[in-house]
Amino acid sequence: MSIITISRGSLSASVMLAEKVSERLKWAVVTREDVLRAAEKYGIKETGLGELSFIEKSPGILDKMGDRKKHYLLCFQTALFDFALKGDFIYNGHLAQFLLTKIPSVVRVLLTAPDEFRISSVMKESGKSRGEAISHIKLTDERRQKWSHFLYGVNWKDPAFYDLVFNIERISIDLAADILADVISSEEFKSGKETEQVLRNLHLASLAKVSLQQSPRTRGSDVEIEADSASGSLTVTGSCPRVGAGMWENDIRTVLSKLEGVKTIKVEKSVVGYYE
Repeated sequence: MSIITISRGSLSASVMLAEKVSERLKWAVVTREDVLRAAEKYGIKETGLGELSFIEKSPGILDKMGDRKKHYLLCFQTALFDFALKGDFIYNGHLAQFLLTKIPSVVRVLLTAPDEFRISSVMKESGKSRGEAISHIKLTDERRQKWSHFLYGVNWKDPAFYDLVFNIERISIDLAADILADVISSEEFKSGKETEQVLRNLHLASLAKVSLQQSPRTRGSDVEIEADSASGSLTVTGSCPRVGAGMWENDIRTVLSKLEGVKTIKVEKSVVGYYE
């Protein structure tokens, strides 16, 4: 299992690049919309963060939605793992690489171009005037930056977050596709049984967190979960109130024991008082 993620600004070049690479590698192309639909079964609609218009809201409002953000990212990540378990794919969207950091066989791509090239491209693609194209690019950049900062606290344009950065003013989509196909086929990014096991472990841990979030008894539990899908074991680490600690652990065990493939559950809890 290998994955290519493509991030871009206001240009449609990412769609063309994804299609070209798909033709060369015979891989499926997955979009943000595909992942959102797949994540509905995990409750992503409950977060209210799937709508594009949400990122127009002010930073102050965004900052107050930490719990919903965690739930959104968890649902989205779990759905991404679902796609990965089906086989190699190309993700054409925005920032998915931050949810796939523990998987070694992921190539992270950023498409960029000078402002004048972007303005000209938007005018040709959409028929907008120069002023409209400039406004469109400015608004798109502001929205993406606000969204990336809210979700991950990063500047998504930082090249340090990518393995390949293509300036499409100078490198054609066909050449970028050829380079990308060669890179993902190289030894550095080749996946094997170890990578597949890492993915299965991450997927099971993610499913476990989703299950806790979906249950009224355990929703909002602040825990970390490590999974070994081969043995069917889960290790849950978290803090709980001194009063009701036994019930807290029992609820977690009850929910997680219903997951397919889970055989053993280890709970390592830190008990704290109300005023500690």
